[in-house]
Amino acid sequence: MERMWTNWYLASEGVENDAVVQSAQAAEQLINPDYDHTRQLSDQNLAGVRELNGLLVSYNQLGVAQAATLTQEQLVNAENLLAGAAGEWLVDQAVKSVAAAVFHNVILPCKYDRNRPVGDNQIDNLVITSTGIYCIEVKVRKIVGKLFDFNRLGRGIYDQISCHKEALTQVLQPMGISPNFIKTIVVVINRLGNDDFKLKNQEDLQRAGSQVVKLSVLNLFLSNDGFALLNQQQIQAIEQAIQSQRLPDRRTYPANVRFKLTQAHLDKARQISQAVRLGIPLAQNVTYHGRLNDYPLTGLTGKQQNMLWLIVGRLYGFGCGMLQLTRSELRTGAGYGGRDFLRLDQQLSELAEFMQQSKLFQKAKYEDKKLTVSVSKKYSFLFNGCTKDFTCWNYQLLRRISLNNAKTLFRKLLQVSAAGCYQVSFEQLREILAVPDSYSNYEVMRNKIKPAVLQLVPFFGNLSYEVVKSGKANKIVGITFTFDKFSTEELLTLREWHKYSTNISANSHLSLTEQLKAEKILEKNFGDCLK
Repeated sequence: MERMWTNWYLASEGVENDAVVQSAQAAEQLINPDYDHTRQLSDQNLAGVRELNGLLVSYNQLGVAQAATLTQEQLVNAENLLAGAAGEWLVDQAVKSVAAAVFHNVILPCKYDRNRPVGDNQIDNLVITSTGIYCIEVKVRKIVGKLFDFNRLGRGIYDQISCHKEALTQVLQPMGISPNFIKTIVVVINRLGNDDFKLKNQEDLQRAGSQVVKLSVLNLFLSNDGFALLNQQQIQAIEQAIQSQRLPDRRTYPANVRFKLTQAHLDKARQISQAVRLGIPLAQNVTYHGRLNDYPLTGLTGKQQNMLWLIVGRLYGFGCGMLQLTRSELRTGAGYGGRDFLRLDQQLSELAEFMQQSKLFQKAKYEDKKLTVSVSKKYSFLFNGCTKDFTCWNYQLLRRISLNNAKTLFRKLLQVSAAGCYQVSFEQLREILAVPDSYSNYEVMRNKIKPAVLQLVPFFGNLSYEVVKSGKANKIVGITFTFDKFSTEELLTLREWHKYSTNISANSHLSLTEQLKAEKILEKNFGDCLK
């Protein structure tokens, strides 16, 4: 989790404005596929990223892990760049029908004065028609009410429009194009979407030779702005000159960030949301596709199963990336209390071999006290995403259940928690539980199912089972488990002791002896963490 959420964006002075816009667009579209230029222009144009960032801030407050979070300055900066880019795109769309050529975000070399003899100038939109060459400066603002005051732009707007004309004049001067053909326009766009506002204090700009219009009338203005001045040959020559001299856009701001959000991040965010809401460590949430519950764990010890599901929990939302866990992390996380590290290394090697042979994993290797795992691309859907077929539970519950069969049955019952019923053929159940052929069905019931149920009754209200028999020999052919319906989220947190104890005493399907035995098992396995 830490690696993912310290790398979901890149903050650097070298991140260019275009990279911010493009990556922010991609991030918002990933979160909300309906994201378009209308949303990008709005004052909520980074809503998805803001919500995600707020979630990470809340998660960090749990004190479990520290995910990288964006500052308010970085968020506002991205929002402004997104809105500006959306406004410029809308201008492009508005002038296409009347323009002979349209350029967007044009950077031209420009010699300014003695203090800054060499530099460049950025023009938001450059439009060529038969009536002239138009340098368009786009101002996207949140206009509350019905009035936009140009004094809000300050004196810098005059420098901008004069530099636009100067830069273009220098480019076109060798062609003999008169500066009179070069015109400047300031277009005001409201981020709130409506165009029902008036302009105020634009007279000084108009006296400086610049037209001031709203987006809704830009097309009409260009269509009626004088007589034809440029022929087709001149227009093509101007296009070529601009294209040949325009520079790459290297503009940056200190608060620029490049977003690196992926679907794996969003998948993991589901778990983070649960962690924040329930106040649990993220590492305790194991989420995966229910089909994994049907995979027999033949040959794995209880400790190896614990480690396997710890790994599955870490793999959720990790994509097909390479996950590496140290022996110490696995030992601590799985609650392995033994001091025989040679034996532990052997068990981890055997687990890695089992995982590799399962075909679920592209790589599973244990060496140098580290287990390296990556999910097979073919089966990545079992570990990523989150559909109605996914299940989740608290790792600390499974880790403390002592019987292997109880661990497996625990997962299967949680998978159908909303139905409160698990019906399965005995043949299939034997396969899931990895029961040897030498065991008869009655031995399975006596030695595996009954002891497993006693371990699980604290967590499943009114848990009981009924076998299905067939033929004169009363052969066991199936079994149905029933219990009170509930949401798996209820078992993401460890509830109070008395609630689990009540589930035992209130279960009318248990004899008094079985209730006492279940209480002792609960005390032994969970007494130190529930009381």
